[in-house]
Amino acid sequence: MTAIVKHEFTVAGMHCGGCVKSVTRAVSQLPGVQTVEVSLEKNAATVEYDGTAIKPAAIVAAIEAAGFEARTR
Repeated sequence: MTAIVKHEFTVAGMHCGGCVKSVTRAVSQLPGVQTVEVSLEKNAATVEYDGTAIKPAAIVAAIEAAGFEARTR
């Protein structure tokens, strides 16, 4: 049984469309992630994921591994 969760993360350090693609790619590869919407204007990423497969801290870690600062909102 899945528990789909929608969560917004603050992402700092994005400056262009390439940054948006990097964050999107890093998060979308995680297990359990359904959708990723990254907004350069809002400095945010909205992620829908299976809460039984992955936790917010893992998403933050993936964004940070891509070279950006992240935290849950």
